[in-house]
Amino acid sequence: MRHARLKPDWQDSWHHCYNHAVGTADDRPFGRAEKEGFVRILMRVAEFYAVRVVAYQVMSNHWHLLVRAPREMLSEAETIERYKAFHRGRRNLMPGSRLCRQWQERLRDVSWCMRHLQQLYTVWFNRSRRVRRKGPLWAGRFKNTVLETGTALWACWAYIERNPVRAKMVSDPGEYRFCSYGVWVQTGRHPFEEALVEVLRPALPERLMALDPTALRRELRLEFERLAAEDLARAQTAAGHEPAQAKSAGPEIAFTLSARRRVRHWVDGLVIGSELFIRDIMRRVRTGEEVARHRMARTTPPAGTPAEICCWNRLRAARE
Repeated sequence: MRHARLKPDWQDSWHHCYNHAVGTADDRPFGRAEKEGFVRILMRVAEFYAVRVVAYQVMSNHWHLLVRAPREMLSEAETIERYKAFHRGRRNLMPGSRLCRQWQERLRDVSWCMRHLQQLYTVWFNRSRRVRRKGPLWAGRFKNTVLETGTALWACWAYIERNPVRAKMVSDPGEYRFCSYGVWVQTGRHPFEEALVEVLRPALPERLMALDPTALRRELRLEFERLAAEDLARAQTAAGHEPAQAKSAGPEIAFTLSARRRVRHWVDGLVIGSELFIRDIMRRVRTGEEVARHRMARTTPPAGTPAEICCWNRLRAARE
C-alpha cells in the first residue's frame, strides 16, 4: 500500500534520501562513467532547487543523499532566475503566473527535487547505453528518513560517507571518489562547501558548530576511526575473542552495530532523533492513539552523549 511521504514542511527539515536501481542485489549497473554522470546531474539539480544537498554517495547500484528542505519558499524573482538558468534561457516563467507560483513551491519540496534528479538521470542512463534502453531504472519511489539536528544528523552523515568501507570497496572513505567526503579529501574542498557552512554546520552537535571546514573534516575522520574500531570489536566478539576495548565501550557499541553498521534503521526508519522530536513529528501526521502506543527502537548514541537516539519504524528495538 502506498502511503503519503513524510515531509515536515512546517519547518526546515533534514532528510536522508536513498534509492536502488532495478534488479537483484547482485546487479551493478553503475560503473565509473555512470557514477560521474549521476554526480554531474546532481550538481545541476542542486543549483536549481532550494533543497540544499550537503552530502552524497553514489554506489554501484544505489545512491544516498543528505539534504535540507527549507520551510520558506524562494522569492518570485529568484525562482524565475533559477528556472531560466536551469533551462539555459530556453524557457521562462511569467511573474505572477500560476506556473511561477507552482515552481516556487516545488523548489523547496524534497519529493520534486529527488524525482527530478531521478528522471533526468534515467533519461541520460537509457540514452547512454550501446543499445538504447527503455523503461524505469529505479526499483520504486525513493525513500526518505527525517532526521533531527544534532547527534542523529551527525551519525547519519558518517553513515552515508562510510558506505564504500562497509561494502569493502575501499579501506578508507577518502579513497572513494564518488562521494562528497572522497572529493573533499582528494581536492581539499567540499563539493557543497557553501551548504556545509551555512546549513549543515549549525545543525550539528554543539561541539562541532564553531569548527571551520578543515577542522570538521578532521572530526569526521576521527568518527570513521572510532567506527572502524567498533567494527573490529564486533568481529573479534563474533569470532569468540573478547576485545580489549569491549568493556569500556559498554552500550555504545549497541547503537553502532544495530543502527549504523547495518542499513536497517537508516534506510527503513521513518524518523530518527530524540523521542520528543519523533513524537512531535508523528502527532502531526498520525492519530494520537497510534503515536502513543507505537514502540520505537531505542539506541544509545555515540561518544557518551546524554541524549538517546530513537527510530520510528517497524523494527524491534535493537539491543546487544
